[in-house]
Amino acid sequence: MNKRIHSGDFLVCASILTSGNNYGKLALWAKMLGLKLPSADQFHGIQATYMIPTIDYYWKDHQKSVIDSFSGKPVVVMGDGRNDSPGHCAQYCSYTIMEQTSKKILTLITLDKRTTDRKSVNMEKVGFAKAMEEMKAKNIEVEEVVTDAHLGIGAIMKTSYPDIKHSHDIWHAAKSLGKRLLKVAQKKSNAVLGKWTKDIVNHFWFACKEASTYEQFVSIWRSVLHHITNQHSWILPHGDGETTCRHGLLSDEDRNKPWLDPRKDCAVLKELASVVMDKRFLGKVHYYLNFRSTADLEGFHQLILMYAAKRFAYTPAVYRIRNELAALDHNNNADIPNIVNKDGTLRLQRTWNKKSSRWTAHPKKSEKNYTYVKDILRKALVMRIKDSVGMRKKRELEADDPRRIAAHLAPVEPLPTKVLMEEKVSRFK
Repeated sequence: MNKRIHSGDFLVCASILTSGNNYGKLALWAKMLGLKLPSADQFHGIQATYMIPTIDYYWKDHQKSVIDSFSGKPVVVMGDGRNDSPGHCAQYCSYTIMEQTSKKILTLITLDKRTTDRKSVNMEKVGFAKAMEEMKAKNIEVEEVVTDAHLGIGAIMKTSYPDIKHSHDIWHAAKSLGKRLLKVAQKKSNAVLGKWTKDIVNHFWFACKEASTYEQFVSIWRSVLHHITNQHSWILPHGDGETTCRHGLLSDEDRNKPWLDPRKDCAVLKELASVVMDKRFLGKVHYYLNFRSTADLEGFHQLILMYAAKRFAYTPAVYRIRNELAALDHNNNADIPNIVNKDGTLRLQRTWNKKSSRWTAHPKKSEKNYTYVKDILRKALVMRIKDSVGMRKKRELEADDPRRIAAHLAPVEPLPTKVLMEEKVSRFK
């Protein structure tokens, strides 16, 4: 093409990146097959010189078109952070904002822990703040934000966005409730509660779905304390709220859980009530009344693993564009239809859930469409053809590159490699 690069070599290197693959593994595969691939230097040169700016430009252009489609409309957004490794050793964090109805990614922020004083735990809070600032700068009218119960994010919503409704993910709340119920049921004297834990958590989901006010929630929620003792109607002293269970007639044929006796199991019921009617727990009910879930956002974070696996190291710019490629993949395939059989029924696929120990079925989706990748490759090729300098020019770090703050993640500068090797002492010698 230009400056002695063949289009085939260029497209091989570009496609390794756009498909989310790792050069080292593909180079090993090619070596075993006896296939000649471009060198690592050539791959990284093409990636840094042409692919990073092309993908950045393409993502920003795509993001603008998505945001413009919501112009003048109040939107409900979901936000969540995803670290590139577990615990306090994470280097990168991706914070994503997704529109609740269309499931389209509106904003994607990537952070390096060098920008948060090398404290990984602060990255999600900072990422949320930056994402909300970007949404505000792009004039997106947000009426509700759904996140997990992150204390730092809650503080930002109260101080900076008091007029926006803040909801919490219902799944995280149910998971937390289940842990507290299991802790009570693990006591030997409370073993009878073990079989009721799942049903009580399901009742929490039902109460959040049915209630629209705090009073309605409490009225439905506390009925579990009556139901578990086989009392399905009761009298309230103040005369308000639910006085009967909402289920129909119960059959004793398929029962596998014993009812609790209010006389014999008084202590058990008291401990259960301490969880069900806990003041701190009930004080957060207003976060769950809109019955929101960030499950689709969690699914997108799984897709990021295809492009930025946690077992590989990336420079800040490469990590950013790999996240952008995942967002482009998600947005361009968010509306793919389910597969329909010849008789008009949905084609289903079954999977085994290890956690619940049961089979589940779900509709099977059509194959993904990656036509947008051709546009990215075309733009990168044009950029190369028009380039009069080539890849050997000196590349400077981007203005916001965290390596301008510190060249290494470690807080202490390293000694020369030769000195480190001389100081190294093996316990086996």
